[in-house]
Amino acid sequence: MPTNLPPEALAKWEEYSKAKTPEEKLQKLKEFYSLIPKHKGTEKMEKFVKRRISELKEEIERRKFVKKAKGIPMMVEKRGAAQLVLIGLTNSGRSTLLSTLTNAKPEISANPFTTMRPVEGMMEFRGAQVQIVEAPPLILESQGGPTNLSVALAKNSDVLGITVSSIEDPVETLGEILEFLESRDISFEKPLGRVRIKRSRAAPALIIINKGRLVGCSEREVRELLLQFGIDKAWVEIEGSVTLDDFEEAVFGEKSYKPALAFLTKSDLIDCEELIEEVRRKYGSKLVDVIASPTKLPTKDELGEMILKELGLIRVFTKSRSEKLPSERAVILPRNSCVLDLAEFIHESFKERFRYAKVWAERLPYSPMRVGPDFLLEDGDVVEIVVS
Repeated sequence: MPTNLPPEALAKWEEYSKAKTPEEKLQKLKEFYSLIPKHKGTEKMEKFVKRRISELKEEIERRKFVKKAKGIPMMVEKRGAAQLVLIGLTNSGRSTLLSTLTNAKPEISANPFTTMRPVEGMMEFRGAQVQIVEAPPLILESQGGPTNLSVALAKNSDVLGITVSSIEDPVETLGEILEFLESRDISFEKPLGRVRIKRSRAAPALIIINKGRLVGCSEREVRELLLQFGIDKAWVEIEGSVTLDDFEEAVFGEKSYKPALAFLTKSDLIDCEELIEEVRRKYGSKLVDVIASPTKLPTKDELGEMILKELGLIRVFTKSRSEKLPSERAVILPRNSCVLDLAEFIHESFKERFRYAKVWAERLPYSPMRVGPDFLLEDGDVVEIVVS
């Protein structure tokens, strides 16, 4: 359970929250840590603060590396329906995989450390795009440089593609990479629930949007905890089953869960059927799938659909009354979206003037079928919205 903090500690936390630079935040957080009462009830809080201090130190080092590297970007702006980041050791086949799946033309070489900056490309599949980013190589014993940049890219991603060479002990290598990323607060175990705190001056008050279930606590206790840390104007979104500890962790920075695909590259050089099964037995609970590349690489459609499904996204194709065919580019919506969500996505006026919609889908008894605003959409549906 959360522990009441002394006023001086809360005041220092408020200073940390208002700090602008990583250096200033680091200093204020160290001062906050020194004021936390040290006992069993604050162990979890201490763990969170230590982790955040570590992250701030990494960020400061990463900025130094970027400055030395003459403007290499730290992040790649997200485009498309989702972002997949390819991460692995040097010569693990990241560049080859990127060039196979996208329109990118990365430099491919047997020389180590060829890719030292992020390289991106777009993977086109039916109606949508997935952005694929090749991160610089991991150096597992490194505490700075390209490794910090790669970890930052991984944390910013929607999905991770961990590349390991099939001919260089992939089982042990994959385990080392997973362990290393977990030490950098990337989780591969799907959480039961999630809390997102979006602080904003535009928020009229502390607004709790409960799309899940509170376990072992009440909304009043949640509000008391957040107010204790000076969070009085924010949107707080709850998904799945969450506890008061989950809210406390979210205050200090949520551990980042990432769905992960393991790519066993260079599979054409070795029979890797047994390797795939061994990886699945050992790490299956942490991986969405294990893929041998290039021998069993899915088509772009299959891979794109796998990613969207894992992220809980669907493609919906809109149709105009004046056109015979639907649009080629899909609208990407969260799973369980309804027709009215689509109308609002297109334009606010469509939601306000909505009359009904026509839906074409194989699952329906006939197409098109006239539906109302609450009709739930599924991947691949074609929709024509009729407004007044």
